[in-house]
Amino acid sequence: MRRLPEDPQEIPPRKDSACRIRCRSIFAWLALIFCAGLLLAGETASRLPPVRLDGHYFTRNGKRFIPVGAHWVPARAGLHWPLAWDAGEIEADFRQMKALGFNTVRLDLFWAWFEPRPGDYNPEAFRQLDFLITLAHRYSLYLHPSLFIGGEVGEAWWDVSWRHGRNPQSDPEMLRLETNHAAELARRYKGEPAILAWDLTDEPPFWIAPAASDAVAINWTRLIAGALHRYDPGRPLVVGTSMEDVGHGPFRPDNIREEVDFFSVHPYTVYAQQLFPDPMLSVRPSWGAAFEALLSRGAGRPVMVQELGSSSAQYGLERAAAYDRVSLYSALGAGANGFLLWCYTDTALENYHVVPYLRSPHETQFGLTTWDRQERPRAREFRRFASIVGALDLDAVEPAPAEAAIVVPEEWSRPTGDFTHAGLEGPEILPYVSTTEGSPVAGVPLGAGADNAWITGSWLSAFILAQRAGLNPDFPREYEDWDQRPFVLLPAPLTATSASRVHVHTDFWLKALHYVEAGGSLYASVCGDAAIPGMERLFGARLEDHLPVADVTVRVVAPFGTLRPGDTFHFSANAGDPRHWAALLTVAGGTVVAVDGEGHPALVSHTVGKGRTLLSAYPLETYLSSVPSVFDKPEETYRIYRAFREWSGTAAHFEADNSAVQVSELRGGKRGYLVLVNHSAQPVSTRVKCSFPLSALRRIEPGQFVPIPIEQNTWRVDLEAYGGAVLEWTRPAAP
Repeated sequence: MRRLPEDPQEIPPRKDSACRIRCRSIFAWLALIFCAGLLLAGETASRLPPVRLDGHYFTRNGKRFIPVGAHWVPARAGLHWPLAWDAGEIEADFRQMKALGFNTVRLDLFWAWFEPRPGDYNPEAFRQLDFLITLAHRYSLYLHPSLFIGGEVGEAWWDVSWRHGRNPQSDPEMLRLETNHAAELARRYKGEPAILAWDLTDEPPFWIAPAASDAVAINWTRLIAGALHRYDPGRPLVVGTSMEDVGHGPFRPDNIREEVDFFSVHPYTVYAQQLFPDPMLSVRPSWGAAFEALLSRGAGRPVMVQELGSSSAQYGLERAAAYDRVSLYSALGAGANGFLLWCYTDTALENYHVVPYLRSPHETQFGLTTWDRQERPRAREFRRFASIVGALDLDAVEPAPAEAAIVVPEEWSRPTGDFTHAGLEGPEILPYVSTTEGSPVAGVPLGAGADNAWITGSWLSAFILAQRAGLNPDFPREYEDWDQRPFVLLPAPLTATSASRVHVHTDFWLKALHYVEAGGSLYASVCGDAAIPGMERLFGARLEDHLPVADVTVRVVAPFGTLRPGDTFHFSANAGDPRHWAALLTVAGGTVVAVDGEGHPALVSHTVGKGRTLLSAYPLETYLSSVPSVFDKPEETYRIYRAFREWSGTAAHFEADNSAVQVSELRGGKRGYLVLVNHSAQPVSTRVKCSFPLSALRRIEPGQFVPIPIEQNTWRVDLEAYGGAVLEWTRPAAP
């Protein structure tokens, strides 16, 4: 493997990029015509079959499959590849991508290159795309084009020269031109089977116009999607969003779900350090891809992991590979239906002198390969994963239904200014106007702010605790089917009252009472801002006051599941932050399970009708979210969740004896797949048990299925540090 230079003096002297482009362009089209001729001459009747979405997964030739690959930017030409066209180099890239195990390639369609003047399209750009489509058929690689690029790599924005300061997301003339641009591509490539799906754009809002409101995002998506669907019906559509879900951005899934066919996530935990205050390769970030996939999927569409990775200019090669590995398997278990990494290759050394790489050193080395096509450890892990998911028979298989609902409030998910669930009916003599709406009222977009960080941090903590407790969680929206899960988890601030965006509606508590009375199990944690109408009946306790706290001790005083008197939990709190304050409870019918250091009730259990509740007087999930690397230390808060599950009498279909191991199921009647993921830095040998009899069990390895012996519905699986495995299980046939 060629060593990348560590001394700046080793970097080759800068070449004039314009000169390089002119020199290459002399022979570019001769090479293009020559290579295209060779491809067409060797082309057989075999062509890529068209793709459609079938339930949760993509399908071709009547068989479901998972798209796997990466984003393609050539090493030498970089983001100037349309101008520095080299057909031979491009075919060599496609050949290597196929050898790496790709079946899909994501790529940019630069707006300015395809449309150098308003309404005037560049025939050379379409000839290039036609050539890429020829290569796609030749090497059996689907193309996933991203339109209106746009922002790509570091701080770059590849603008159109004729924008003249207009906002491309809201200016009427720009919207007309963008709609026409999308329609032109859809007309030309209607029904082209090599195109997997249209990606409306990469990582909106557009970087040159970031102040987009919910309405702007919805209108832009609706217009572009409408043009594509009109002229290329049946083609799946997505918007390539990055952290819009956890960041509560205007292009979040809930806003665009009516216009697209699937969602994307770009789970760059290294760029979300408030949510992930940890080393890249550590426990909490190892859950990032699965967490985002499930949070987005809760809005009602399948989810693709569309970008994922880290730069070897910042992180060790093996650590980067391990991060990919754990993220891929974890998201597979969470139901992700595709995996496209960032990116195929490092950039060549001469591009270090040229923007965007000149200003963004980390972007130079994100590749599965080096710029001279030497494979990095990330490529090894990708190839292995691609081989395993390629062996899955996903017909009639779907992600298993969740066992625990972590509720997403209506006020967080709805578009700002929408009052569908405001409880108002008919004409209003005195119109209701909310002072918290911002955008529709004052014309100013609302920022995510500290409240969003509060709820996403708490969600993430609850998600990890539930997984470690053997509960398979998801994120249903408040006005959807959360009550179909046997468990509901409501960590603070869902139980709060002041910041409306991050708590449930008042009438939710009436529904919660009916849910529990009918047999559901509900857990909630509260803080000093809590307000729960009818709390005494639901939880067997009522609020008396709030308590500023710092160091928190929770000591078990009554048997509860596998918790025993004397078991103790410790937490660090910020006494100056009301979000960390405790609630002073008076018990009224409930049972005190644990107390704090002052003897106040800390955990209260209660039986209501056929169901059960557990109330924490402390916002435990908030505490965990604010402590760096908290899950890399001995951390046993999950035992509270597990004890609640045990007390409720619910057994998981599959369960591992190691809390660090994620156990996820893809289910298909009498058969399915078990995805096991080790979210720890140590190899583990875990024993897995099943609640029903199995007739066969096999571990899927590249190129083979390895039988696993079963003893009394249990078996052992070895997992490397931050490693994963996929097991195929079969139930006995009916007699």
